[in-house]
Amino acid sequence: MRSTRSSISDTCKSALVAVAIVLLAACGRFDSQAERSGERIRDGVRIGFSMDSFVVERWQRDRDAFLDEARMNGVEVVLRTANENLETQRGQLRELAQSGIDVLVVVPNDAEGLSDIVEDIRNRGIPVVAYDRLVRNTPIDGYISFDNQAIGSMMAEAVVSELESHDDDHSAVLVINGALSDYNSFMINRGIVTALTPRIDSGRVRVLDSLWLQTWRNEEAHDAIENAFDRFGHISGVIAANDLIADAVVRSAAARGIAGKLLVSGMDGDLAAVQRIAEGTQLMTIYKPVEDLARRAVHAAVELAGTRTLHADQQIFNGSVEVPFIRLEPVMVTHDTILSTVIADGFHSYDDVFRNVPESQRPPK
Repeated sequence: MRSTRSSISDTCKSALVAVAIVLLAACGRFDSQAERSGERIRDGVRIGFSMDSFVVERWQRDRDAFLDEARMNGVEVVLRTANENLETQRGQLRELAQSGIDVLVVVPNDAEGLSDIVEDIRNRGIPVVAYDRLVRNTPIDGYISFDNQAIGSMMAEAVVSELESHDDDHSAVLVINGALSDYNSFMINRGIVTALTPRIDSGRVRVLDSLWLQTWRNEEAHDAIENAFDRFGHISGVIAANDLIADAVVRSAAARGIAGKLLVSGMDGDLAAVQRIAEGTQLMTIYKPVEDLARRAVHAAVELAGTRTLHADQQIFNGSVEVPFIRLEPVMVTHDTILSTVIADGFHSYDDVFRNVPESQRPPK
């Protein structure tokens, strides 16, 4: 299991506990009295922020960056975390809608499982922004995320290009997609298919299977890769849709003595994943500068609270309407770019990334 799971507090683990966080920039602290009374910051904006879980390391960063940006701008945030439970999130959204929020920002547990609740919230006059995961099949007021199709293409290109550089005539690739409940998984898969199709048509790459998970969980990914090894034997590369999946793949590869030989992609830029890249057991990951994502999301929410209209250069169809889309660009991290990406940005420290690498094999700082 990933160490990030053990870092989740007991409060976060309880699906019945909702943590209300009230941020006051004027005093720079949490105001527990305002939290209990539900009082608003005078002349301020009150954002309801509904998150799915903190199981993946990056979501803890999103939370912290969002709260920091809100505090610096005098914005009040009421935070709820559903701990990967759709019904818990539905209940929390109902409670948020009645708590006097001006705007809702939501990371949906299920792309379609919140549609009716979101419709009810908007009918109350509360704008809704989907944060990094799209809410499907109901009108919403904005969506802020990364270019998920590009992420899929980048992962697939990295794996197959490395295979081609090895002049492997027997390149056999396995795709392990993300959660079926997350529409990002389908957009990422679309990018993967786009990158692989020319290689498949030319016979340069053979896709063994394209597997789908029910959830973004390490255990499910472990079962999937173990079954794949039993079915196929030889696998040249695994296009894994995020770093939790990649972790399961690398562990299975290590048990078979092929860690570092099996090419594995990932996404999220988790510390453990970047460490594996430094050690040579994971080929690459996709780094999402979540501080920028959170900053843009706070400002988008404030804009919507004031004008009810979000200005964005892109639009995306969510199955119901064209939604204003603030699209950010993902960053690929490989062994050669660790220093210039996640370390240069302060996302991870040099010492943490190269902790398991002998000093004689580390690049200069």
